[in-house]
Amino acid sequence: MRMRFGPDSDDEFHAAAQELLDGFAAWLTENEVDAEPMSAELLLQYKWLAADGDLADWPLEHVETFLDGWCPHVVLEHRLPVRLVPASVAAFIEYLDERGLLAPGGPRPSQVRRLCGEYVQEYEELEAGAGSPLLTELGDDPDPVRIPSPADRAASAAQARILHDARALAAWCGDRGRPLTATGNLRLADARELVDLLGTGDEPDRYGRLDRSTRLRTLTWVLETSVRAGAVRREKGRLVAVPRFAGLDDTTAHEDLVLAARDVGALSTGWPRAVVDDGTDPDRPAGSSAHPSLPAPLEDVVLGFDDEAPVPGAGIDDEAPVPGAGIDDETIEALLGAGDGPPSEDATPALLFLLRHVEDGVDHDDLCHALDVLLDWTEEQPGDTGVAEGRAQLLLEQLERLGVVAWTGSRTEPDDLVGQVRVGGIVQLTPGGVACALLLLAAEDLHYPTRPDPAVASAAEIVELAGEVAPDEWRRDIDAWHAAQPDPARAVADFVAAALAPGQSLLVALTATGVAADRFGADTVDTLLREHLDGPHRGMVARRLVARGELDPDAVEPELLLVASVDVLAVALDTVDAEDWPDAFAAEFPPESLDVFDMLWQLDHPRVGDVLAALGEHHPDAAVAKAARRARERWRSRTGGA
Repeated sequence: MRMRFGPDSDDEFHAAAQELLDGFAAWLTENEVDAEPMSAELLLQYKWLAADGDLADWPLEHVETFLDGWCPHVVLEHRLPVRLVPASVAAFIEYLDERGLLAPGGPRPSQVRRLCGEYVQEYEELEAGAGSPLLTELGDDPDPVRIPSPADRAASAAQARILHDARALAAWCGDRGRPLTATGNLRLADARELVDLLGTGDEPDRYGRLDRSTRLRTLTWVLETSVRAGAVRREKGRLVAVPRFAGLDDTTAHEDLVLAARDVGALSTGWPRAVVDDGTDPDRPAGSSAHPSLPAPLEDVVLGFDDEAPVPGAGIDDEAPVPGAGIDDETIEALLGAGDGPPSEDATPALLFLLRHVEDGVDHDDLCHALDVLLDWTEEQPGDTGVAEGRAQLLLEQLERLGVVAWTGSRTEPDDLVGQVRVGGIVQLTPGGVACALLLLAAEDLHYPTRPDPAVASAAEIVELAGEVAPDEWRRDIDAWHAAQPDPARAVADFVAAALAPGQSLLVALTATGVAADRFGADTVDTLLREHLDGPHRGMVARRLVARGELDPDAVEPELLLVASVDVLAVALDTVDAEDWPDAFAAEFPPESLDVFDMLWQLDHPRVGDVLAALGEHHPDAAVAKAARRARERWRSRTGGA
């Protein structure tokens, strides 16, 4: 049997893996081993995707890498079984050995089992949820998040530090702009001035004399974000303000800045790439030496001026081209955004967690641990116990400056590497941050479910929340929406029309019209329902009006009412607990309705069989239940049970 596969052998690998897994599953059953095949499937995937692709050779270091880092990351992210992973790995190696599929010279199965035994307690703790309460939520669909009102978003945007940074940068540039170095960066004196002006918290001389402005991490990403968003731009060797940005409202400017931060890679804790000192350019932007295909900046020594000197002839009104007049926006973006992973690789999971807790926020320690598991922060720097806290601080303070989150109740603790690290407290999206988080996720092609602000929502948007949010929350949104309408009567008519619109599901139509009667008055809704007797939900409408005494049943074809009854009970079967079925069945088919079963089994309806079966088993009246069972037998004879 072929046991070695390259990265391009997709079909061959999966065929071989399936054969091994099928055999392993049968072997487990035959030998009554307490293990499961899914762990073996993950082990094979690891060997093919992350190791050498040799399914017959299992060095202990490969097994250890799988158990120690690769597997916990995958099983927690995708909510897979955890506890039996070590035992299942050991059992799979024993299975390969019994089949004669292990390569000679490798560790014996007993050695692998001893290694796996060292991980049993760790995986039991993961199974018990010791890993992270946030990770346990990943298996559940999130509730739609409410988009804050325009007023709340504007107020939040106005408080965002990044908006003040961008506008302060533009004002600092003045009418003629500020000169840049030959490589398009800030002069050192200007960089020092901006650190104080913007309050970036950078320490220019902490690790010795500052030799290039791009070593000031916060100032650099703030500057590049402002350039990308169009608040300022590099032009002829100077940094100049852009009038268009000054005319933007706070919300638009804020959202532009947040998306710009993503575009330049500033939502990753790995930003910017480390500076490599090669002696040729004392003010080269971070990471440029790693990308020789990009335009190389001219050496300052060739031009004959030092870091503090402006580019000769770089006046804003000078039309002459300037040698080395700086790096254009495209080059800066490539330099700062280069590397593996999406631009917001660290922020993305954080935003997904925070959107689940808009109202109450997330405990910092829980968020830090969950991000560490998903992003392998500690795995990247083994032995550094504080790396997760440091990376989390870096990420959260970037999001805080961007006005995306508020981090309250934190404290500082001593750290051997950086002196102090900020930990603890609650991290919560701001109103503007909720909207920005949704925009950032959409840029990653992740579309989080949303719910509108009821004060500005349409009737259709409010109706569509049926089943998407908790019933009490939906009713509160309906009341808030109705209270905000300038014409309440017209609004109720729009609500009923949206509930009964073509293509609307029966569940939503039933639920929304019922709630409308409760919130707006049954008589009002009955009057509106008459306008929909010829619509796509006419059976349901006629059924309600007949039940309410608002419509003569003889004026409606009997089959239409029966179809509506089947519709209603089919919805009940799908959405109501079985213990509540008898009451629903008795209400729909009381004892005096026995005659309808002679027609019911003849209906051309996809759920007739299901409804008759449930009536026959759960209807509280014995005579009705018997009639339903007899009708179902006749239906089965007519249709063959299909």
